[in-house]
Amino acid sequence: MIKTRYLYMITLIITLILNIHTIAAENTQTVKKDLLAIKTEKTPTIDGNLNDPCWQDVPQVIGFTDQRTEKPAKNQTIGRIVYNDEAIYVGIYLYDDMPETIVARQEKDQSRFSGEDWVSFSLDPFHTHQFSDRNFFMANPLGTKFAHLATGRAEKSEWIGIWKAAAQIVEDGWVVEMAIPWQMLDYPDTKEPVRMGINLDRFQQRTGERSWWCNLGVQEFRENDGHWIDVLPPPRKRDIKFLPYLIGGISEKEDSVEATSQLQRGYTARAGGDIRYEVTPQLRLIGTANPDFDNIEQDVEGIDFSYSERYVGDRRPFFSEGGNVYHLGNLFYSRRIMDMDGGIKLYGKVAKNTSVGTLGTYHRNNQNFLLRAKQSITATSHIIAGFLSHHRPDMDINSVGHLSGKVRHSKFSAESSFTQSWEGESDGRTGDVNLKYNGSLFQSTLFGYFVDPDFVNNLGYRPFTGLRGGGVEGILSNEWRHGLIRSIFVGANVIASNTYDGDIFQRDMAVFSNFLTHSDYSLNLGWFGGQFQEFTDSLFTIGLGARASDRFNNINVSYQGGERADKRIHSISGNLNLHSYGFSVGLSSNIQWHFERLYQHILTLTYDFTPALSLGSRIIWQADFVNYYFALRRSGYAGMDFFIILGDPNASEFKQRLVAKVIRAF
Repeated sequence: MIKTRYLYMITLIITLILNIHTIAAENTQTVKKDLLAIKTEKTPTIDGNLNDPCWQDVPQVIGFTDQRTEKPAKNQTIGRIVYNDEAIYVGIYLYDDMPETIVARQEKDQSRFSGEDWVSFSLDPFHTHQFSDRNFFMANPLGTKFAHLATGRAEKSEWIGIWKAAAQIVEDGWVVEMAIPWQMLDYPDTKEPVRMGINLDRFQQRTGERSWWCNLGVQEFRENDGHWIDVLPPPRKRDIKFLPYLIGGISEKEDSVEATSQLQRGYTARAGGDIRYEVTPQLRLIGTANPDFDNIEQDVEGIDFSYSERYVGDRRPFFSEGGNVYHLGNLFYSRRIMDMDGGIKLYGKVAKNTSVGTLGTYHRNNQNFLLRAKQSITATSHIIAGFLSHHRPDMDINSVGHLSGKVRHSKFSAESSFTQSWEGESDGRTGDVNLKYNGSLFQSTLFGYFVDPDFVNNLGYRPFTGLRGGGVEGILSNEWRHGLIRSIFVGANVIASNTYDGDIFQRDMAVFSNFLTHSDYSLNLGWFGGQFQEFTDSLFTIGLGARASDRFNNINVSYQGGERADKRIHSISGNLNLHSYGFSVGLSSNIQWHFERLYQHILTLTYDFTPALSLGSRIIWQADFVNYYFALRRSGYAGMDFFIILGDPNASEFKQRLVAKVIRAF
C-alpha cells in the first residue's frame, strides 16, 4: 500500500514539473520606474495630513499594480517622497472605496502586522537589490509602526532608531506620513548624488489585495524595484550608545546540608550592559557584559512526537541583533550557547557589495566564534563564506568551514553549499544542491544532500549524520479577489535517504493543503507517511480555523491520527486568542496519545495599560510540571524600560522568585 502511494505521488509531482508552462501564463511586470529625489527646506508636520507645503508640486508615486493579477490595483495609492539633511519624509494617500471596512488592530510598535491594512516604504540605499540591504518601514491606519533595518537590529527604540509615523482614516481611504532619520540608516558615504532602490507596497485586508508601485510579483523579485535618482545623503555621524541594566530581588536557592537539601530564600543583585559603537558609518561593534538571559521569555518546546531533537527558536537580543548578517541556516543554532559571561559582535558593510559579521562569546567553560562574509555578485547572485569554532577545556576544538552560492535567472534558481568540520582526527563534510522554479502559481524544488558520519558541528542543528539523499517538492498556490475562496495552497513532496552503509534511513512523502475563504475561515488537510529506519508512519491531519487572519481574535482546532513509529497515535490541538479593551488572552493546547498520554497547555494573559506598559502572565501546564510567572513591564519604547517579575519565565516549575530589572539607554 505504501509503495503504491509512493509511485502515485512521484508520478503526480513529475507530471506537475513537466507541465510547468501549461499551468498558467505568467508575465510578471518588470517595468522599472524612476522617481527624482527632491530636497526640501520645508519640513512637514507628521500628523497624517498632506496639506504641508513640501507635498505640493512634487513628483508622485502612482500606478500601483496588484501583484497576483498583474492588473492595476482596484484601489490606487499615491505616494510622495522628499528629504533634507535630517530625514526622509514619506506621504501616502491610500484610496479605499469602502473606508468603513478598513481594518486596523495593532497598537504596539515593532509588532508585525497580520490580518489588517498596512502600507510599506522600502529603501535599498546601496542599490544592490539584495534583501540583506533592504530597509522597510510599515504603518497601519492607527499610525502604529514597524521597521526592519537592513542589518536587523534589536527592538529597543534607541537602538533601532526613533522615527515617526502618523495616520488617519478619511472619507475616501486613509493617509500616512513618515519621517525616517538618516542617522538610523546605513547608506553610501558619498559627495555626489547617487541612485537608490525604492518601492511602496500596500495590503488591503478586506480583499486580500497586495499592490506595488513597481510590481515585484508574488515571488518578490527585488531587482524590479524602482529607482530614487539623484539623491545626496548627508555625511553619516558615528555614535556610541550604552545600554546598562540593574537587577535586584529575592529568589529561592537550593542549600545542601549533610546529604539533605532544602530550598532557602536568597537575595540577588547583578548588573551588566550592552554597548554599540559605529566603527564606520556602515560597521557596528556590539559588546555585552554579564548578559541577562534568565528573564527573557523563551519559546516553549512542544510535545509533538519527533524522531530527532526538536528545534526551538531563540529570543535573546544579543543573538538576534544583526541577525540578517549572521544567518547561516542550521549551521548556527544559537541555543547551543547556554552560558555566557560576555560577548562581542562586529557586523556591517566593508564595501557596497560586501558584508561581514563576526561573533564571539566567552564563558569559563566554553568559548565560541563565528565569522560570515557575503559577496553580492549581481542583483540575483551571491556567495557566502563562514567559519565557526567551539572550544571547551575538556574537548578538542570543533571548527567548521562553509562556502555556499546562489544564482537566479528569471524564475529559475540554483544554490549549493559545502561544509567541512574538524575535531581532533575527525574531518567530516556535508553538502547540498538545490534547483528551484519560483513561478506565480507553481513552485518546485529538486534537491540532494550528503552528511558524512564524522561531521561534527557543536554550534549547529544537525540531528542526524551519515546520510545521502534527496527529494522533490511541488506547490500550487493562487488567490482570488472575489468569490467564496480567497486563497489556496496545495503541495506535495518526497524525500529519500540512505545511510553510508546502504541501509534505508528515510522514505517520506507528504501532501499538504490550506484553503482560506473571504469570510476568514480556514481548512487544512494533509497526509504524511513512509518509513524511518525500521519504523513505518502514516499520519492524517485536518484543521479548522475561524477569523484565521485576525491575530487578536481567532480560534482553530486540529486533529492528527494514524501511526508513528509502529504505534497508533492521536493528537488534538487548538489555539484560542481573544482581545478586547486592552485585555488579551491566548490559550494553546495539545493532547497526544501515543506511547504514553502527554498534554501541554499554555495560557497567556496580558493587559495593556498603554502600548508600552503592560501586565502579563504565562502559565505552562504539562504532564510533569506546572510553571507560571507574572510580569509588569514597560518596554520597546524610548526611555527607561523596567520589569517586575514574579516567578521564572523559563523554569520547569514555579519558583518563588521576585526580581526587578531596570534598563536605560545612553
